[in-house]
Amino acid sequence: MATAAGLSVFINYRDGLDDLSAPIYREIIERLDQQNAHYRTPDLHCDVFEPEALKLTLDRMLKEAGVQVLYHAFPADVRQIARGWAVTCRGKNSEEILFARCLVDATGDADVSRLAGIECTLGRKRDAKMQPMTMVVRLGGFDPVAYRAEGGELVDGLFVYEGSTRHEEIRAARRQGLWNIPRDDIAMFWSQPWDPTAVTINGTRVHGDASKLAEFSSAEIHGREQAWQLLEFFRHFVPGFSRAFLVSTGPQIGVRETRRIVGRATLTERDVLGCVIPEDSICECAYPIDIHDPDGAADTFDLKQSIRYGISYGCLQPREADWILVAGRCISATHEAAGSFRVMPTCCSLGQAAGTAAALAVREGIPPSGICAGQILECMAGTDQPRLEAALIT
Repeated sequence: MATAAGLSVFINYRDGLDDLSAPIYREIIERLDQQNAHYRTPDLHCDVFEPEALKLTLDRMLKEAGVQVLYHAFPADVRQIARGWAVTCRGKNSEEILFARCLVDATGDADVSRLAGIECTLGRKRDAKMQPMTMVVRLGGFDPVAYRAEGGELVDGLFVYEGSTRHEEIRAARRQGLWNIPRDDIAMFWSQPWDPTAVTINGTRVHGDASKLAEFSSAEIHGREQAWQLLEFFRHFVPGFSRAFLVSTGPQIGVRETRRIVGRATLTERDVLGCVIPEDSICECAYPIDIHDPDGAADTFDLKQSIRYGISYGCLQPREADWILVAGRCISATHEAAGSFRVMPTCCSLGQAAGTAAALAVREGIPPSGICAGQILECMAGTDQPRLEAALIT
């Protein structure tokens, strides 16, 4: 989502001043800093970056790790075989069959897990409706001087950054027939590190089911329509944008929620609000429950929630299958809990934990369920890294 949807901001990986992010996330930020492609917001909860710099950074990290990348390949079939899994992927002009002892499903939509016959849930429990999608919009032509003259504050005197804002202006635009996007605020907008006059906006909203091809396609079309409405809104109602123009929309629409596996453990709203840290936690999160209404325009979001909770390793393990793990927003959780852990720094932690667990399982010759959370965390911290790298090369 950071690059494919053009989102360009990682949000919330801190509990106060405590950094809860995984080593892989911190390495990514350090590499972005080396390119002057990143700044941190004053509240320390958001890292803003240039998507093009992140693409280069991630490509290089994959190459350094010896990963063979197959972009634009989609899983079509998953079969369990004697020594693991056979995954059939279809691409432009070929069909690739990939063999793996252990699978990690990081598709976001649990696509691989579904093909493997693993039980999944969809959206919220009562009606399977999902949080809406957002088409990320980038505008050019922002005037920081005009914005500041109207009372706006700039990060480091350069960058605009606002969150959950412009409620009054949206009400006025709706009365004038200039706003029919089903939301009551602009979630966030922020300047880009390399060009403060380029501003990225999280402000559109499209309802639908991104796990269905027709609805996913329709959502992108509607998202691009809303982008032009967002441009006109900023031109007329937000200081500094009178000469703004549309630079781009996300290469794809941003998706918050689709399928989640049914795991050996399930993260719930009670766990989040109760600050529960299980003994087998493989990462921690402190982001409030942030649910964009699957039906309408309202959001459920309270920054004052005091939460710091752990995510059980069992949430990454399907309940009735082994030698397969999941990472990211498709882990085992309720709709409400997913409104918290789905933020990208936490997904980075889940990804590093799942990949580490898979490598340890292969190295030890035991299923991932036999690996303990302590081993995973120790390895993520680097104390066991040389032997893990050797296992991956083998």
